[in-house]
Amino acid sequence: MNMQDTVKKFLIFVTACFLIYSGYLIHLVLVRGPALSKHGANPRPWIIENRVVRGGIYARNGEKIAESIIEGDNINRKYYYPQQYAHLTGYHSRRLGKTGLERAYDEELLGQKGYAQRNLEARFGIDRTEGEDIYLTIDHKLQMKAWELLSPYKGAAVVLDPRNGEILAMVSSPSFDPNINTLEKNWDQLRQDNGQPLFDRSSQGLYPPGSTMKIVTAAIGLDKFPQLENEHFDCQGAITIQGRVLHDLRAHGRVDLKRALAISCNSYFANLGMEIGSEDFSSGLKSFGWGEKFSFDLPIKSIPLNQDGLQSLNGLAESAMGQGEILVSPLFMALITGSIGNQGVMMNPYLVKDIRSPEGKVVWKQEQRFLRDVATPETAWRVQEGMMAVVKPGGTGTAASLPGIDVAGKTGSAENPSGRTHAWFVASAPAEQPRVAVSVIVEHGGQGGTTAAPIAKELLRLALLQEG
Repeated sequence: MNMQDTVKKFLIFVTACFLIYSGYLIHLVLVRGPALSKHGANPRPWIIENRVVRGGIYARNGEKIAESIIEGDNINRKYYYPQQYAHLTGYHSRRLGKTGLERAYDEELLGQKGYAQRNLEARFGIDRTEGEDIYLTIDHKLQMKAWELLSPYKGAAVVLDPRNGEILAMVSSPSFDPNINTLEKNWDQLRQDNGQPLFDRSSQGLYPPGSTMKIVTAAIGLDKFPQLENEHFDCQGAITIQGRVLHDLRAHGRVDLKRALAISCNSYFANLGMEIGSEDFSSGLKSFGWGEKFSFDLPIKSIPLNQDGLQSLNGLAESAMGQGEILVSPLFMALITGSIGNQGVMMNPYLVKDIRSPEGKVVWKQEQRFLRDVATPETAWRVQEGMMAVVKPGGTGTAASLPGIDVAGKTGSAENPSGRTHAWFVASAPAEQPRVAVSVIVEHGGQGGTTAAPIAKELLRLALLQEG
């Protein structure tokens, strides 16, 4: 091999290395850059932090949830209602990083979005600026009540306005204290806790929906069979599908759609799922949002759609009843319940209402966003009528009834391989034109009408009272 060939190969090698390294840098900057810029190990944001008094986080009526306090040369982050808001605010730590709204709205809280900043030298004698404040859609009294009701259990509750998607309350239990001294001291214990207090069950927990799924099956069935509510099914207390027996609590006799919803008849909905068929049932699930993504202020779990599991009759029957491989989150079930009450229209949920300058001027405001049509107004109302029967005498959800107000609800008891069933209850009120929708799950809570319904009732009552 002569010298010219050797030099040529060396140049090719150097050029290849240069291209590979250049490609890596481009990938690092353009693809991974946004995520790395927010990573807790990145020192640059923390350099900026030392020059900025981070903006505050407030509930919808101005209640202070979190703020940064100047103490000498230090700026300390203070959370005033740690357990009640931890999964929403997240935490802010040099060692552990940032999560929740602290991470999602980091640039806004640091005043890096191009909004007006205010220098603090004139006020405090220090060369620092103030970031913007974020105001939530959360009703503070409702959030506190939701935590009070749910804190004895493991579970989650979501309350929203179905007309616009505003989240009025959103809690997950157990919770944790995000104040830095407590958080860093207890970090190892929190991570190893079997109760998973760091895990946000409300938006990321995936559970079988149990019988709350029957409102979705009813809507899909009505869409395919317009005369469905006039037809009857003879419930014998169990239904046999390809040699497998699915049981009811008892034999319900001759039932129609409304009665089947009211008493939560498994056999009726298992049979309905099979009649709908795998293709139309899968299509119906997509129209409600299974397998689809939607944006939210915090990280959320996508609701999986396992189409393979719907190919067998047993898979269809189980899914139509809310068991088997079908999964939902509490946030998603609140959206479904609200959309049924909102004439079949699902609005995109949101948690941050607006952003304000240090002087209190609104510099950004969230806009309401349509998400999807889940059903026609006629179909949605028929299902809503069935849900009203659930809460009236003879239904499974009478524990959620409110004096003088029609409530549309649905109980659910979801199978749990590790023990007692999970208790669900979803509802909206006033049933004719709902202003509030709620979703409650209590892990290992047994019957939804016994454990979850009373919690939902109190949340509906307070939400309507606050609105009024």
